[in-house]
Amino acid sequence: MRALLCHCRTHLEAKDDQGLIEEVREHHVRDHSGLRPTDDQVWEIVRTRAYTFEVFDPDYAEVILE
Repeated sequence: MRALLCHCRTHLEAKDDQGLIEEVREHHVRDHSGLRPTDDQVWEIVRTRAYTFEVFDPDYAEVILE
């Protein structure tokens, strides 16, 4: 998964960078209507602020017994 934290502290996530680009665009339309970044600006936001993370599900964690 890819994610980023908007300057407004909203956590955005998607399967990949292309999906994250769409999330950033939708977020700006929905929550920052006064800001209309260009396609290049949206890509720059994702390029500089996105990170990769794994979803950890403890129900599937391996149990090690000693």
